[in-house]
Amino acid sequence: MQHGYDRPGPDGRVRRRAPAAPWRGRLALAALAAAAITGSGARAQEAEAGRGAARLRAAAGMQEADTLRLGLDEAVRRATTTNEQVLIARARQAQAAGLVKEVRADALPQIDATFGYTRNIQKPVLFFNSPQGVQQITIGNDNEYTIGLSLSQTLFDFSLGPARAAARMSREATGDLIEAARTNVALSARTTYYDVLLSSSLVDVQRKALEQARRRLAQVQDFYDAGTASEFDLLTAQVEVDNLRPPLIGARNQLALNLNRLKRTVGIPLDRPIALTDSFPAPADTAASLDTYLAMAEEGRSDLRAEKIRVDLQGENLISKKRSALPTLSFTAGVQRRASSGDLLPPEQDFTQSATAGLAFSVPLFDGRKRSGQVQQAAAEKESARFQLQQLRQDIRLQVQQAYQDLQAARQRIEASQANVQRAERALQIAETRFRNGLSTQVELNDAELAVTQARTNHAQALHDYGVARANLMASVGQR
Repeated sequence: MQHGYDRPGPDGRVRRRAPAAPWRGRLALAALAAAAITGSGARAQEAEAGRGAARLRAAAGMQEADTLRLGLDEAVRRATTTNEQVLIARARQAQAAGLVKEVRADALPQIDATFGYTRNIQKPVLFFNSPQGVQQITIGNDNEYTIGLSLSQTLFDFSLGPARAAARMSREATGDLIEAARTNVALSARTTYYDVLLSSSLVDVQRKALEQARRRLAQVQDFYDAGTASEFDLLTAQVEVDNLRPPLIGARNQLALNLNRLKRTVGIPLDRPIALTDSFPAPADTAASLDTYLAMAEEGRSDLRAEKIRVDLQGENLISKKRSALPTLSFTAGVQRRASSGDLLPPEQDFTQSATAGLAFSVPLFDGRKRSGQVQQAAAEKESARFQLQQLRQDIRLQVQQAYQDLQAARQRIEASQANVQRAERALQIAETRFRNGLSTQVELNDAELAVTQARTNHAQALHDYGVARANLMASVGQR
């Protein structure tokens, strides 16, 4: 192994440096000289850096005061109350409540009041025959008034009962869909929160890798100045520093994007700075079995309840369509007052009044098979709803199984990656010691640093995947 690089002597011949104690002695002397020369400069730089940091803290004081400290539970609470997906579900619930009122109104009395006014610019004329010939008689006055009040009441309509039941079920289903929307939004808030934590961890990993590379560059620069490192070693260290800058820039950009996604999900203005106060959940053994989670999903999934209600709703709708071919009976009554006068405001004696009452019995005989087509459509919709329920139930089982398996795998990966980080960091310490003592090459040190970066990245990804898997498992059983 070559511990220094070769330089030509005065006679032009290349002479090798001895790799023994004199090399280490010259290295120590060079390090002491460099420390003596740069000591005062380093202290000046540290002082200037301290003043710069103070100025930055003063400039950021107002921004820090405006920073929103956001925990995971608070993010979920904000998302489930302000997200548009939940608000849309609430609007649909209000629409379903209006439908219930509309269907219920068909069984209640219908009362209408009317008022009419006619100005006879040219009065109507009646013609009739007489011995003297055709006679013309002008009728009416300048002003005609009509005031009426009518009432109608359905006495029996066999299709109203199923229609009202279907409307009530629709309202219940939309209530479950609101809860399903909240569960989905809560899952989105949790996963986005974990994405931000992962991005922040990766920024920290890349920052540490860059700082490590910069320290090594400074060390190699000292070796090069002391004549114990080659230009190749110096260039390699510089290239390593430059290669680590783009990943750090990319990690910071991804962090900014994920922060904006989180703000959008929980309803925070994009220009409002936030600081996350929670970290990844600590891994723990899953106490419940897979069958337990499957049973929880069958009982707790609100979208599954809504789909069950929709199947029953389509059944009631089919009954209503079939019964629409049955007879109906309704009661009607009305009162009308009329007046014809030359005065704009006629007196009371100019009004006449009439009243009517009756029963209307209707029997559908033939409608061109329109009702038959409606019944066929309703039957197909019921069958489709039944198949969709089966499909949703199977999809939910698959979601629960996948989330359960992902959770177990992520927990195992956390244990493995955590131990691997410790081993990689220990290996890096050994590699640094060997490099300082001239017992290893820069390539070996680069490999050790890369292994530490990869181990830290894998550990952060495992923590993220565990949090996401746990959030997916909660959502798959209907919990927020």
